[in-house]
Amino acid sequence: MSPLKDNVTAVSPFQTVLRWDPRMIGGAIFLGMVLLVAVYVYISQQFTHGLGVTGLNRPTYWGLYIINFIFFIGLSAGGIIIASLVHAFGIQEFRSVARIAELMAISCLLLAVCFILLDLGRPDRLLYIMMYPHPTSPLSWDVTVVNIYLIIGLTYGYFGTRADLVRLSKMRPKYAGFYRFLALGYLDLSPRAEARDRLILKILAVVGLIGAVALHTVTAWILGLMKARPGWFGAIMAPLFIVSATVSGLALLLVSVVFIRRFLRVGIGEEVIRKLGVLLAFSIPVLGYFLFAEMLTVFYSAEPGAMEVFEMMIFGPYAITFWGHLVIGMILPMFLLAVILTRISRGGIFAAGLILIPFIGGAAYFLGLPAPPIAIGGALLPPWVVLSACWLGFFLLLFALSSPRLGIDMQIGIASMLVVLGVLAERWNIVVPSLIGHSFLPIGHGAYLPTGTEVMLVSGVYALGGLFFIVSATILPLVESEGE
Repeated sequence: MSPLKDNVTAVSPFQTVLRWDPRMIGGAIFLGMVLLVAVYVYISQQFTHGLGVTGLNRPTYWGLYIINFIFFIGLSAGGIIIASLVHAFGIQEFRSVARIAELMAISCLLLAVCFILLDLGRPDRLLYIMMYPHPTSPLSWDVTVVNIYLIIGLTYGYFGTRADLVRLSKMRPKYAGFYRFLALGYLDLSPRAEARDRLILKILAVVGLIGAVALHTVTAWILGLMKARPGWFGAIMAPLFIVSATVSGLALLLVSVVFIRRFLRVGIGEEVIRKLGVLLAFSIPVLGYFLFAEMLTVFYSAEPGAMEVFEMMIFGPYAITFWGHLVIGMILPMFLLAVILTRISRGGIFAAGLILIPFIGGAAYFLGLPAPPIAIGGALLPPWVVLSACWLGFFLLLFALSSPRLGIDMQIGIASMLVVLGVLAERWNIVVPSLIGHSFLPIGHGAYLPTGTEVMLVSGVYALGGLFFIVSATILPLVESEGE
């Protein structure tokens, strides 16, 4: 069992509101400083000199900004999907995390918009795509869907918190005006009003699910409809984006819930985290299936353009992101969740790892299996040595992370964080290799490496997201109250 017992964490949702924790204040100050530095860098560098200060080039016209845009769009869609399980389908087991999922969806979508603005050399011209939309452009569709989805998310969040905002206005007279403002003056707490809120939430949950699918479908079409780019062009891109959005959103929700439970000691039961972990454990193989189907199609058909892109991704300069996503972001968390949720003996894990090492090495040697390109002293190690060492390291890491001292909630949180990082690496694998690999466009090949300016601005947007979380956790009850 987790060292945090349920009767310790099960506090009133309102006890965490306006609690000025020194650690939260220190975190807010640090994140605020990062954000201020990022704003200064943006104004003095990118806004003044343009995108030439970034690593973007020809043909790599999309980089870290668009990678994070796609990543956060997926996280937002995943949050809405989880929240909708409560409001649309009445799955009350997840009610305690529904509000966290709603806030996560809103914040991730706002951060996605920030990354779009960063990617524009002239952000003031964003209005042009709204003023002069072109129906044949997926970019126009995406801007429209993002705006509609943001409105849905904000409305979703409002009706999901309105009743508690009204209660807070009565419980905290000093801040009554502030909470009435957040409630938009709608202060009715009668059973009829609350029933109306629940009905609106149910409708919004269904619309939000449709919007989540539409948002990721349109975002995927920006890539999948470009036939000049092998690695992008294909019908599987949209369903792949939807599945990865669900997986990454669920994983980030678990990371947030574990952090809130451990750090803020909010009353979220361990059983809820366990059930969410089960959902994540079953969803990872679905994502793996889509990735396998895509790779099988490429390698079996052996079309030269797509083959060049995938070979660059697997064996080229960005192979570390592919193998990191596959091993650290998918296989390891899937095994870790299986061990945690089925209570497999750690001794059995270690023994199985040792026993299978010679079989892995032998299979790699006789079958000529590929391996990540690792060199020592300028010489590439044989694939069977690399795979054997990776296998041993994999099981040692699995053995360490499955230690009962961590607690079940922390173990699930670690596995979820690995999944989030893996999906971020997957976004890199989707965007960058297809730009620098084979192309049917009359431009040469190149390379992409983010500059310090890009890294600083991305860090600033992440800091903004952290500040949004701290402010939300300070002024709002993160768990829906029972009407106390």
